[in-house]
Amino acid sequence: MGTERHPESVEPTDDVHVRTLGVGDTLLWSWEALTDRLELVGFALAVASLSVVALVGISAPASGELPEVATWVWALYLVYLLAIAVVWGVAYASSADAVANRTRPLGDHLVPVAKRVPALVAVAIPVGILTAVGLVLFVLPGVYLFHRFLLAFPACVVDGKGPLASLKAGWRAGGGNVTKIFGVSLVYFVSVGLSNVATNTLGPYTLVGGVVSAGMSAVLLPLFGLALGHLYLEASRNQ
Repeated sequence: MGTERHPESVEPTDDVHVRTLGVGDTLLWSWEALTDRLELVGFALAVASLSVVALVGISAPASGELPEVATWVWALYLVYLLAIAVVWGVAYASSADAVANRTRPLGDHLVPVAKRVPALVAVAIPVGILTAVGLVLFVLPGVYLFHRFLLAFPACVVDGKGPLASLKAGWRAGGGNVTKIFGVSLVYFVSVGLSNVATNTLGPYTLVGGVVSAGMSAVLLPLFGLALGHLYLEASRNQ
């Protein structure tokens, strides 16, 4: 299958057959891939630690009041969000390595994925707008559109596609797979919710709460990034 690639895309995987997995098996595959690539956890932890540093500039609010946030914290959060995009992108690229039985150092992915961040942001904007409009209308259209386009993000990294081509590839890959994508996404959001409960119990503005949250993110981000990467590869390579 001929696929236009940019220089920063990962090595071709078009000739690789990707196993069709259910939700549970997809997550199991992702867990096994992650345990073989623990450097992804270390990288995600380093990025998530930025949120712990930000706590220095946030004062715990009194009851019923908003926290006071230092000006520099907003700049740090912007860097944090962009770095999170790199974590996801590296996980997508690593999933392509895993399905092709390749093992490459984390550093081989960092620069190519960082170059894809502007494209990932350009993909996120229309996806966010369409999802928001759908949620405002009747909720379910927003949920559907979000999951139908979700695989546009791994398409952007794995195949080095531009924003429009990524949206088209994500839409095609999501066709017939929305239920499975939703299942994986649901497990992720439930896991994040449990992490937030633990953080709030310990104190959202405390060092302990921040460290626990960062530790959970260090596992959840690459784990589900690998899962989304596999979902995209499964849909696009087996057509």
